[in-house]
Amino acid sequence: MSTQILDRITADPDQQERYARIALACLTIPGEPNPPAVRLTGTNGPAVVQHTLDTLPPAIAEQTVIDALDSAADGTHRVLIPTDPEWPTGLDDLGTERPVALWASGDLDLLTGTPARAVTITGARAATSYGDHAAAELAHDLTSTGRSIITGGAYGIDAVATRATLAASGHPIVVLASGIDRPYPAGNTGLLHQVTEQGLVLTETPPSVAPTRSRFVARTRILAALAAATVIVEAGARSGAPQVAHTAHRLARTVGAVPGPITSTTSTGCHLLIQAGIARLITSADDLAPTVDE
Repeated sequence: MSTQILDRITADPDQQERYARIALACLTIPGEPNPPAVRLTGTNGPAVVQHTLDTLPPAIAEQTVIDALDSAADGTHRVLIPTDPEWPTGLDDLGTERPVALWASGDLDLLTGTPARAVTITGARAATSYGDHAAAELAHDLTSTGRSIITGGAYGIDAVATRATLAASGHPIVVLASGIDRPYPAGNTGLLHQVTEQGLVLTETPPSVAPTRSRFVARTRILAALAAATVIVEAGARSGAPQVAHTAHRLARTVGAVPGPITSTTSTGCHLLIQAGIARLITSADDLAPTVDE
C-alpha cells in the first residue's frame, strides 16, 4: 500500500507538500520534538514519507493515510499547512513541535486574529458552579471587547466558555484531540456543531482517529500557542489544564489563573500557578487588558 500512498502524493505537483504532510500526520506522533516534517520541503515530501514508512511496522496506519488523502482530494475536509495564508502563525513559535498539518471546519478568517487578539480559556472538566460562573463571565466579557475565545471543547470550563462566547454572538475556536469528523466528547457534539457554524473547529488529528492520552497532552501546546494569553479557571494539581499554562509561559505568552477557595481541590492548580509566578491572578477580563491588543 505504500506505493499507493506515494502515487497519491505525487499525482498533483501543486499539492505534493500538502499530501505529504497529511501522510506524515497519520504516521507520526503529534508533538514529538523532531518529526519527519522538519526535513520536509515542497519537493522532497515523497522521500520523507517513504523513509517514515520504512521505519514503521508493515501496514501500520496506512489505510488511515489513504482515507485522509482521499478526503482532502475530494474536498471533504479542509487541510491547512504552514505555507497557506490561513495558517495560524502563532503555531510557528513551537519550532520543531509545530503541527504537521491542521484539519479545519468553519470560518478560517478567524485565524487572522491569532494570536494577538485571542485568549485561551480552559480548566477542570468537573467544574464547580463557581468555576462555571467565572468562566462564563470571562468569556462573555472578552468576547464583547472583540477577543476570540479558544477552548478544547471539553466538558466543564471549556464547554461553559464556549457557550458563553456563542451567547455573546462571538465566534469561538475549538481545538480537538480527535479527528475533525469525530467530535469528542460525544456529549458536546451539538455544541461543536454550533462552533462549526459560528466559529471554527481545528485539529491536528487525522479524520476518523479517536483521541488518546498522548493526543490530549499534545493538544495543550496548540491551545497555548494559538493565543496571546491563556487563563486557567479551576484545575486540579495534576490535571491537563496547567500544562497549557506551562507551555504558554515557555512561549512567553501571558498566563492567568482564577483564584478560588483554599479548601477546593479544583482550584489547587490555579493557586500553584500563581504561587510559582507562572500566572497572574485574574478576577475579571480587565486584568488581561494590558497584555492583549486592543
